[in-house]
Amino acid sequence: MFMFSLVSQTNAQKNVLNQNLYWLRYYNQLSINKKITWHNEIDDRRFFEKSRQQQLIIHSRLHYKFIENFDTALGLSYSSQSPQDPHSISGLTIPEFRPVQEISYSSFFSSRFNLQQRLRVDERFIKKNNGINLLEGYDFHIRFRYRIQVIYNIHEIAEKVSLAAKISNEIMINSGRKFSANRFDQNRIYTGLELGPVKNLSAELGYLHLSQQRAMNNQFYERDIIRLTIYHKIKI
Repeated sequence: MFMFSLVSQTNAQKNVLNQNLYWLRYYNQLSINKKITWHNEIDDRRFFEKSRQQQLIIHSRLHYKFIENFDTALGLSYSSQSPQDPHSISGLTIPEFRPVQEISYSSFFSSRFNLQQRLRVDERFIKKNNGINLLEGYDFHIRFRYRIQVIYNIHEIAEKVSLAAKISNEIMINSGRKFSANRFDQNRIYTGLELGPVKNLSAELGYLHLSQQRAMNNQFYERDIIRLTIYHKIKI
């Protein structure tokens, strides 16, 4: 209830800028043993207009399954943030370093139906800037993220060819004095289909709607995003 009431509050008297983007993502999972997996992602996010890059983000996390259905992870993300306007004449890109911790829980109601919940904490070190040039030092704040996701395995042939449907909702909340007036950062609602044509390799195509608060409390981005992900699992 908290998630939906918070989002609905942000819809009142807000100034919205609509944008269309596409995200291209490669997601690699290196299985070290039954409990430890190393996850690596590279995500290229671009506007449809001019195919201009909006953000490049790289994640690396080490996951540990300490008991059945529970998973924890520690890692580091790097982000290069470009201007938020595809028509901007600025070439400024803002680097960010982001230590990450998370815990997730999976509820398997059947062989086909899986409900996943994830809590993630981002410690964000964002390079200071004046909108034109980078400055000395970093701004720091912590962001909390909660995601609930449903996965339904539609079809599977001999455990090699699979088709799964996904739907998720994630909310992100800022902490710190800078955000004391309004904690809401963004909300992501996603639906997609994942097809695994061969074992350990799959592709997912989906639609993501992202609502994000801008610097001013009553200004928001409403983004319609097409996301393509290639999943690659490797066992050693």
